[in-house]
Amino acid sequence: MKQHFLQSPAWEDYEHVEKHETFRLDGDGFSAMAMLEYTVLGNYLFVPYGPTAENEKSFRKALDALRKLAKEQDAFFVRIEPTTPFPVAELKTIGLTKSHNIDPAHTWVLDLTQPESQIFADMEKEKGRLWRNCYKKDITVRQTRNPEEVDILATMLDKVGSQNHFIPQKKIHLRRQMEAGFATLYVVELKGESIAAALVYDYDDVRYYAHAAADYEHRKLAAGAILLVQMIVDAKRAGMKTFDFWGITASKNKNHPWYGFTEFKKSFGGKQVDYAGTWDLPVRKLRYYFYKIIRRVNRVRRKIWRRK
Repeated sequence: MKQHFLQSPAWEDYEHVEKHETFRLDGDGFSAMAMLEYTVLGNYLFVPYGPTAENEKSFRKALDALRKLAKEQDAFFVRIEPTTPFPVAELKTIGLTKSHNIDPAHTWVLDLTQPESQIFADMEKEKGRLWRNCYKKDITVRQTRNPEEVDILATMLDKVGSQNHFIPQKKIHLRRQMEAGFATLYVVELKGESIAAALVYDYDDVRYYAHAAADYEHRKLAAGAILLVQMIVDAKRAGMKTFDFWGITASKNKNHPWYGFTEFKKSFGGKQVDYAGTWDLPVRKLRYYFYKIIRRVNRVRRKIWRRK
């Protein structure tokens, strides 16, 4: 079975560093790594991009095992994110309730098993040209696994977050990911000055494009595009089979907040992969009912607060 990186032993070890309690379930045709989370109403289990199951029968067995674990841990529901796009009606039939998506329900992937020449042929021509000629503008790309250098990315992410009104990943978490050994930092430099950076995770022949940011003042140099091409080429030459751009929107609305970077990711070639999204399996139904009411109220409060 092909697990997503968030279900991997490496990510589980990282969650332990973050002081999260985890549980791993392995059964007939399924596997699941669940984390114990907390709310004012009690515990729940979260299975990021899981459970992994061979087929529908195995998926149902995974749900039974997770339900049993939830009762043992006094968790009143289980939150799952199947990486198989099960029909909505089918998921509702087996007792699941749709939740707000935690991780993206759609991603964009590039097949690295095809010839490198074909990868460039399917890519927007300008992207390949920028990468091939970047040295003419004194632009270089390097990679490092030194956790001390994560400040480069963290500082850029803070700036981008302020400009675009989102909360970026904290430096301490990025540093711990590098210390765990599964993350590689890529840096684009202009005459020695860092102008773009990104973090990638490599697992099971897949390279995941995790966090990235670029200096707005040097946007005309398209450092982000140069960086991505380099990461793709390196993954291909290292023998990896897939490059996962990690998260896009399926919306065609140009005003969607993810529309811009979705189109950017698509310009490198590849195809869309759909997941089922985030779903909840209520175990203590009355408590889960009150939990949903509280979430709804809090969501309305946040919207009102943003308007002020």
